[in-house]
Amino acid sequence: MNITSLRAPRRAAVAAVAITVAVLGGAGVGWAAATTTAQPAIKTITPRSEKDVTNIDVLRQQLRNYYGDPLGTGQFAPDSNYAREASHVAADGAGYLSHFRSHGHATKAIILDVDDTTLATWNYEIVSNWAFNPATNADYVNGQLFPAVPGMVATVKAAEREGYAIFYLTGRPTTQEPATLGNLTADGVGVDAGYPKPTTLRDGEDGLFTKPDVSVYPDYLKAACAADPGGKCTTIHYKSATRAHIESLGYDIVANFGDQFSDLKGGHADKTFKLPNPNYYLP
Repeated sequence: MNITSLRAPRRAAVAAVAITVAVLGGAGVGWAAATTTAQPAIKTITPRSEKDVTNIDVLRQQLRNYYGDPLGTGQFAPDSNYAREASHVAADGAGYLSHFRSHGHATKAIILDVDDTTLATWNYEIVSNWAFNPATNADYVNGQLFPAVPGMVATVKAAEREGYAIFYLTGRPTTQEPATLGNLTADGVGVDAGYPKPTTLRDGEDGLFTKPDVSVYPDYLKAACAADPGGKCTTIHYKSATRAHIESLGYDIVANFGDQFSDLKGGHADKTFKLPNPNYYLP
């Protein structure tokens, strides 16, 4: 997921966002306004009463408790409900991969998102109080400060031993690729999460897909996102088009791991696995 270019403008954090819709009178005017007014990215209900909404401060504390960090230190507990849930998803993925039998001649592969799928950003949620800021977030990314999501390193290492190609697909910008690779694997800077290095694809690509600037989109992104605003890929189009591109090079994406539904939509994977992330929403 792109922390600086996707998550920043459209992120739905724990804090509530108030949306005011003006109702215009006059014959036909109200209908025209309704058809042109921008709609929120997140579709949900409108509470009828305060009682229908969890108080923001209460919700923040519930999140701290879920991560086993009631005092908000930024370190999730290995025996927390979050760690148990993430580990359960990782174990399910490992079991599925170990029993999968290839069909045809395609090379079996897995795709992994980065933020809150392979690397946990809980420490940044605490330091930012769930208020995303591109500059401070970049400090965490470039400082390689994110630990591994519980259970996921073992799952990815097992997949590598079983002959799977390992690909990472994130919305982080290309400028953050070296730091992302260092944080995921091991380079002696910040946190070395210990994941296997990405597999080099048959066409020479390095297997860690970061999101390029629209001015240098490869052809497969230009084609997939031509109708998107300004030709800039939505999360779903960016990730699904990249998976399709990988498949076109002779790989069977057996499993796709992500913490957002936008990581998982769009096809081009045999099975999807959703990691827990109650902190933000990326459509």
